[in-house]
Amino acid sequence: GAIVADCSLEESLDLRLALQRRALEMPLLVAPSTRPPRAALIAQTATGFVYVVSRLGVTGAAKTPSFSPLREQLSMLRALTEKPLAVGFGLSRAQDIREVAAFTDGVVVGSALIDAYSGSRGERAARRVGEFVAPLIAAARG
Repeated sequence: GAIVADCSLEESLDLRLALQRRALEMPLLVAPSTRPPRAALIAQTATGFVYVVSRLGVTGAAKTPSFSPLREQLSMLRALTEKPLAVGFGLSRAQDIREVAAFTDGVVVGSALIDAYSGSRGERAARRVGEFVAPLIAAARG
């Protein structure tokens, strides 16, 4: 599948169809500021899972999300869809993953993962990714 953070629901049709023809999923993002009627439409249109943005702003590992509003957002979304809900934006540490994994179906780590292998290639990059994700996987498993 493909996560395309800058693609709004209204602009996603061509890309969603192209991915669908190749049997690929396209999760769509629901921001903390998304109102329930729009969130329902996004969740209905998303394939694979619904990507729940943990905080306002840009992605990256600079700021730890506030988990209280996130729990409320997930509760609202669970009433709107049966699709899995995966949380992302700003998650980069085992502590973040451990806390979020308790109340979500999945976790997305993007920018921090890219930073982990930045400047390396091949086996070295793979080793750095493995070292980075190992504690995150352990945290997710509880």
